[in-house]
Amino acid sequence: MALVAGVLAIADGFRWGNRWYVSTMYGGAADGGALAVERLVAAHSALVSGLGWLCLAVAAAALGWRLRIVAAPGFR
Repeated sequence: MALVAGVLAIADGFRWGNRWYVSTMYGGAADGGALAVERLVAAHSALVSGLGWLCLAVAAAALGWRLRIVAAPGFR
């Protein structure tokens, strides 16, 4: 689960970078370009989603690590 969440976080990171770059290519939100504003909203959505996946990946990895240590044979 941690691996899948990590891959999705990386994918959202690429998606965020792409949307942010395209929004700056079309003049940015300061010029009032409708396409730029739409891409900035999509970039923000991808950033928030990516951070959520990253948090889930870290939590799943920590839980998996903890379960591996507790379940290890001979561990006291």
